[in-house]
Parts: sequence; structure tokens; C-alpha cells
Amino acid sequence: MQDQKITELIRTDNNDRALVVLYRHFPMIRKMILSNGGNAEDAEDIFQETLIILCRKVKNPGFELTARLSTYLFSVSLYLWKDELKKRKHHIRADFETGLKEAEEKELEDIIEKESRARLAEKILDQLGDRCRELLLLFYKGGMKLKAIAAYMGYNSENTAKNQKYKCLEGARNRLKELKPTTQTFNN
Repeated sequence: MQDQKITELIRTDNNDRALVVLYRHFPMIRKMILSNGGNAEDAEDIFQETLIILCRKVKNPGFELTARLSTYLFSVSLYLWKDELKKRKHHIRADFETGLKEAEEKELEDIIEKESRARLAEKILDQLGDRCRELLLLFYKGGMKLKAIAAYMGYNSENTAKNQKYKCLEGARNRLKELKPTTQTFNN
């Protein structure tokens, strides 16, 4: 299947058909990661992250594929693996180049940083407990007012919901402080 057809399938949310074809490139990515200090699980994680990035980029109206799709997948995977090795503080060979233009690499860094923050937020929300998670999601994601949250969650008043929200946020901030030293990324 041609690269343009694959990107069109992604744009039209026919991801299943596109992913079947894209997974044919996985052995190449796995080989690169295994030969650069990774294991099979690392390869799977990196490839899945690469596919997520590709799907998001393709749906962006300004996206234009300037290389073969296999080259793009390899470059993004290589960049992600390089970033992972930095996080793990492994020595990286000087010739470990991604093949991406500087602007593409910066854009990729931004995407990875956003993904990392989103995963951290999900992790913290999962650790807060069901009531806190529900309250914060209703307020921040659902846009509900505290008065409506109080009624929905069975609190006595809007003030009680406000106090509970504050406690939940404090719990999240404290958990973030505990996790932050182990989740920093290195930009070099």
C-alpha cells in the first residue's frame, strides 16, 4: 500500500487498516532498538509511541510527508529511543543521529513532552482515588461548577465541594513532588 493511501486512511479514521500495514515496519524498529541497548518490550513501547505521534501528526492539516513513511517511522522511533536512553542516563554514541531536520526534532520534543505530562497526570489521577479523580475530572475536564458537583456527588454544599477539590489538588501536588525527580527529561 502506498504511503499516501496509508496517511489518507489515518486522516479518515480508518486506523485499523493503516496500522496493519504500518506494523510491517516493526521488525526494522525492533532491530534498531535491540542493537542499541534495548529489549523487545522497549521496542514495542517505542513503536507504539511512534504510531501515536504519526497518527496525531497526519491529522494535523499542515502535515506533509516529505520522506517515505518507513523513513519517518524509523527517524521518530530513533529519536524516541535516543530520548529514552538519555532518561536512563545511558551513554549514547555521537553518531546516533535521528535523520530529522532541526525544526522537526524540536516539534517532536514538544510532542513527547506533552505526552509525558499527560501520562504523568493520568498516573497521579489514578493514584488519588475514585472520588478525587471524579471530582477533578468533573471540574476541569467536564467544566462543571462546584455547586453542580456538590449536588452530583452528594456533598452538603458548594463550599464542601470546594474544600474537597482543594484537598484533592493538594494530594495531586504532593504526589507530583514525589514523582518529579524520577520523571524528568533531559534536553541535550
